[in-house]
Amino acid sequence: MKYVIIGNGAAAIGAIEGIRSNDKKSEIVLLSKENCISYSKPQLYKMLNEENVQNIYYRNEEFYTTNNVSTILGKTLISVDFNKKILLLEDDTIKYDKLLIATGAKANVPKLKGFDGETYSFTNIDEALKLKESLVNKDKIAVLGGGLIGVKLSEYLHKMGKEVILIVSSKGVLSSLGDEKISQILNNEIIEKGVNLLLSTKIVGAKKIDSKIELKLEKENIICEAIVSCKGVKPEVSPFEKTELSIDQGIKVDDHMKTNIDDVFAAGDVTEMYNSIEDGYCNIPILPNAYGGGYCAGINMSGGDAKIDSVYPMNSLQIFDVQMITMGLLSSAEKDEVITMFDSKKRIYRKLVIREGKLIGAALLGDIDRAGILNNIIKCNLDVSAIKEELLNSKINFYVLPRNMREVIVKSYIEGIK
Repeated sequence: MKYVIIGNGAAAIGAIEGIRSNDKKSEIVLLSKENCISYSKPQLYKMLNEENVQNIYYRNEEFYTTNNVSTILGKTLISVDFNKKILLLEDDTIKYDKLLIATGAKANVPKLKGFDGETYSFTNIDEALKLKESLVNKDKIAVLGGGLIGVKLSEYLHKMGKEVILIVSSKGVLSSLGDEKISQILNNEIIEKGVNLLLSTKIVGAKKIDSKIELKLEKENIICEAIVSCKGVKPEVSPFEKTELSIDQGIKVDDHMKTNIDDVFAAGDVTEMYNSIEDGYCNIPILPNAYGGGYCAGINMSGGDAKIDSVYPMNSLQIFDVQMITMGLLSSAEKDEVITMFDSKKRIYRKLVIREGKLIGAALLGDIDRAGILNNIIKCNLDVSAIKEELLNSKINFYVLPRNMREVIVKSYIEGIK
């Protein structure tokens, strides 16, 4: 048996560990266009101002040796012949028996009208190192995009002493979460800390003026020295677009991480999985789903039987001094019940979204205690009609939950360990 993994992120690491839990000896080949070991993309900003960046790596080089993985790094996949089970590279071919596609996502870099200079992106190590090198003689940086990457990068650049202009097309940062109150609190935090935050702002074009850049906005022009695009990412499916693989926004997989092609699996940011809360397929590019999906795929590729349950968005982050955790669906429908608590002085905000008695989403900002309880309730699809008000309390105890709820959560936890 020959297993081939395309990609080297969290999904690939999970797949290696999943395969080796069943099959200790068969050949594993890992192909990656990046010439480095697996690392955490959400931690890339640490590379800008730290000499020791070892903590951004998921595993060390010994991991691959210990698990008998042959790595082919710095090589680009051109296409795949799924009928012949062959991968075509620029200068070579690779045969497989079982294939995992874990190519992740690529940066969505918009083209600025009239600008022939460089727009930096920030989704891999090469891009981070390139930006780091350019920052040596640049002090005023424009960051495009108010998502997680753009906000965290702006925060870190500001802490490095750079003058940061964060340009966001929507009314607030992290608007994709679907909660205006969260955006409002974070907007205020970012502005208070000294970042120049421009909201509801569209970029019309740009042009170079000697060593400077003039960004043309709808209402004004601003001068900066570098532009970093953080306008989101999209699944990296380009090598498979002309194949029979089922692709919409990402590669569609079932709860066993199988694609529509025999012996071909996919996991991580490149996939679309069924989201039970929204009752449809969607791309959820977060670490737990990537690693868990990869591990599940690895088990099934090697003859086991595992499946992924309860896939939904989940984020844990800190923006300057504000901690927050979100999970599930926060943008409510008309039929949903929404209950909230907001303490403006302490900047504490808690929100629950309930649909037909079931908790389908939660946001905790400023006080993130008991997030685990809420996450388990969502995961187990439990009815919270009798205790919904109590769940807003950050000090709620697990043993306050009704006995039947506790039993379901404990059973789910034990099954997860197995």
